[in-house]
Amino acid sequence: MSPITRRRRGRGGQGGHEPRARIRTRELRAMELTVLGWSQHQIAADLGVSQAAVSKILTRVEQRALQELLTVVERQKVRHTLRLEHLFAESIRAWEHSKADTTKRRQRKTHTRDGGAGATVAEVVVENQHGDPRYLDEARKALADHRKLWGLDAPQKVDLRPTRNPYAGMTEEALRDELAKQARLLPAGQQTLPVPSDQIEEPPDESR
Repeated sequence: MSPITRRRRGRGGQGGHEPRARIRTRELRAMELTVLGWSQHQIAADLGVSQAAVSKILTRVEQRALQELLTVVERQKVRHTLRLEHLFAESIRAWEHSKADTTKRRQRKTHTRDGGAGATVAEVVVENQHGDPRYLDEARKALADHRKLWGLDAPQKVDLRPTRNPYAGMTEEALRDELAKQARLLPAGQQTLPVPSDQIEEPPDESR
């Protein structure tokens, strides 16, 4: 195959002989019309291709756009992760620094035996520090944001079991007292309470 033949040969389209620029132009036009609400048959008529070809074009473009979007999202997650790790490291470094002993210089006046003013003595006092817990709180927030970013927290469990009947373990006498108590809470004219189905007595069968 001569160099001229290789240059003329395209990389796509029907038969693989259509220039890439023309394919790209068709893809952009198809996506533009899709955004405008055109159907695939209308887009096919505008582009001069079949509806099946339009479907393949849109699928190819959407998959490529999705892959690009996923790449952007992953890069953003990595970028935010690096920032959160920096905040965590700075918070821990500040916490360790806040626990270091501090040295203070102060002057103290001495007194003579007869109560008079004596000499001034310089003192160096070393104070032990317990650390500033605010730095640990910032470190904890950075870790929480990191877990949330990558979805590392376990989902909250939801109990779907039916609630227990509060009257299940009550005796018949206690149940009657509870019904009477509830009846006193109802307005006048609404004193009738429903009787549990297991306590309804069926009338005798008079046909026997």
